[in-house]
Amino acid sequence: MQNILVRGDSLQLLRLVSGLILFVFALTHFLNTALGLVSLEQQEAADVWRRAIIRSTPGTIVLAGALLVHIALALYKVATRSTWRMPAWEAVQLSLGLLIPFLLFPHIVNTRIAYSWFGVLDNYLYELARLWPANAVLQTTLLLMVWVHGCMGIHYWLRLSPTYRAIQPVLLFCAILVPLAALGGFMVSGRTVANYIENPQAFEAVKQSTRWPGAEASERLAEYRTWSRLGFLAVLGVAAAIFGLFYALRVSAPKVSITYAGGQKAEGSPGQTLLEISRANGIPHAAVCGGRSRCSTCRVRIEEGGEHLPAPVFPESVTLAAIEAPPNVRLACQIRPSKPLVVTRLLRPASVGPQDAGTVESDASGTERQMAVLYVNMREFTDLSSRKLPYDVVFMLNQFFSAVGTAIRQQGGFIDKFVGDGVIAVFGQRTGLEAGCRQALRAMREGHLARDPVNSVLAPELGRPIEVAAGLHSGPLILGRIGNGDAVDLTVIGSAVKAALELEAVARDRQVQLALSRVVAQQAGWTLPTDQKFTRINVRGIPEVIEVFEVERGRDLDVSILAPSRTEQRRQGATAPADNAS
Repeated sequence: MQNILVRGDSLQLLRLVSGLILFVFALTHFLNTALGLVSLEQQEAADVWRRAIIRSTPGTIVLAGALLVHIALALYKVATRSTWRMPAWEAVQLSLGLLIPFLLFPHIVNTRIAYSWFGVLDNYLYELARLWPANAVLQTTLLLMVWVHGCMGIHYWLRLSPTYRAIQPVLLFCAILVPLAALGGFMVSGRTVANYIENPQAFEAVKQSTRWPGAEASERLAEYRTWSRLGFLAVLGVAAAIFGLFYALRVSAPKVSITYAGGQKAEGSPGQTLLEISRANGIPHAAVCGGRSRCSTCRVRIEEGGEHLPAPVFPESVTLAAIEAPPNVRLACQIRPSKPLVVTRLLRPASVGPQDAGTVESDASGTERQMAVLYVNMREFTDLSSRKLPYDVVFMLNQFFSAVGTAIRQQGGFIDKFVGDGVIAVFGQRTGLEAGCRQALRAMREGHLARDPVNSVLAPELGRPIEVAAGLHSGPLILGRIGNGDAVDLTVIGSAVKAALELEAVARDRQVQLALSRVVAQQAGWTLPTDQKFTRINVRGIPEVIEVFEVERGRDLDVSILAPSRTEQRRQGATAPADNAS
């Protein structure tokens, strides 16, 4: 099966490869500049090796080709867009991509063109003498724009990978450190050179050693800088004109009617993808990869009109096969309706993250799994809320849900639903029942610890800290997307949910934080104390009597169940879906 990171059509892959080449160039250039924190000599020594590669014939062809291809594909994307409605991150990345050439082309003229056409030795000494301090702000802006644009592209490409998400904090630290170091090196070495050339004789020596362009060459270089910007403006104008022409044709063309489950309707023009139609009509539509056919989160179920769609071809067929999608499920970013369609969006935009890209489509139609259910409820909420303003109540609940929800997600669970002042979470969908039970117990412990900072804020106002009661049980659950229209949630139903609610009532009555069934402890591999007395309860729909074990405080859970089991370690690459993906 093709890796999710290299899915996409030929133009998408070409844009990816060219972007990676340019990012590597920028990274090495910034690291080289950062050596200015050590000395100008170190900058120059390292730059000799970089120049040997990038200014060789193969290096020049690859680098120049990557730059031209990347810019050309960006302009092509502008010219062929059918709507300017897009996620904020995509708008920022596209804007930066169009602004960068205005600052980059003059810089290329001052360096590579000056070197190749006028024999200038454009080393760090030459560049710093020209840039610092007169053009320092402009160069700093260019550096930051290039770095942010490149990092955004890398992030929104790699975020589909579980490995990337695991090391993302480290990479974020590096992404912040590299430009800071580069700017620091630029500033230190720039000041060094500026102080050095204050002496007229020293400045003349720099001009001689770098073969500084004379008056005529400087005038021609200035003309080239102007023409490079005007040339790009002209090409951008052509792309805008093509977009305007296509837009006019789409406006005058017969419209295609799209009906979404739940009653929403939209109209689009032939040639637009279903994702573009949704965005153009302001209808939220999940698309984690930005509509590049990699992640499958934009998928829809075709209810009516599917016979008019052509069969999926590469790369859509590859992505659909990866999620084991049934024949009536298609990618909204790939299908271009020419006849009316009735569709159901299968993932809710507000709750879809990168980890949902691998959710198996069989869950939509219903599947039965053995999972653990944890119900966490705030104690005496009615009494607390009756003495507070509505704003305070909402703030208090959000603080509570944030602490508990974070613990649940960090331990691999997903939130099924919020019920008033409580939350129902499910564990083990991807990792299995044994790991799910251990994850639920860890989430209970981490949730208790996470409430400490919340209570430090709320307890003085409430007069007492927030306390919880929780119930934990496991058993067979039906998992599926249930509801109508936009109110369709990935949810679980089954007697185990009812049992978790009953166990929470036991914890509340017995003034403990957690009441769990003996079966959960056994499945988690937790050996309970032999002298423990169990409460026995009956739950409607469960023929067996449930033996209940009480835990006074979540943070005091036995350390033996905190470490991942061997089975869990083998499955640790698995991920859970986002809350209420619909």
